[in-house]
Amino acid sequence: MLSRGDAVVYKCRGLYRVEDVGTLDFSFVDNNKQYYTLRSVDDAGDRAYVPAGDATNIRRPVSREEALALIRRMPEIEILQVKNEKFREQEYKECIADYCPENWVKVLKTTYKRTKSRGSMTSLDRKYQTLLEHALYSEFAFALGIPAGEMQGFIEDYVGAAD
Repeated sequence: MLSRGDAVVYKCRGLYRVEDVGTLDFSFVDNNKQYYTLRSVDDAGDRAYVPAGDATNIRRPVSREEALALIRRMPEIEILQVKNEKFREQEYKECIADYCPENWVKVLKTTYKRTKSRGSMTSLDRKYQTLLEHALYSEFAFALGIPAGEMQGFIEDYVGAAD
């Protein structure tokens, strides 16, 4: 059970804090059910309401050690091999459906490689790149105590130093 103030990752939307735990006063929800009221760390106006018993949409953020280990493994993480362009978005969605940061990296690496080889970025790739960079960088920023805006440079330096 989470408590008020706990940090969580909500879907692929980034880092949130548990603002409250309790019933909701909305006509369309079960008044007997407990919900987590989540507030985005980056956008105070962004709130989410998640049933307290539903562990599929939220998870604890990775630890400092887990973040550094994943950053170290980034060069070895494979890109997606999309065989049919018509199903590219479906494959992206399936890959990130478990909200696992390693799968976020897989999709990000795929979008980076496609953009480099094409010379331009598709709107679909831009959508997923923006979404996943925000989610990954906000979680890593929390775990590592580094501002999210500095995360890309940190990752590049850290991976470069490991080579």
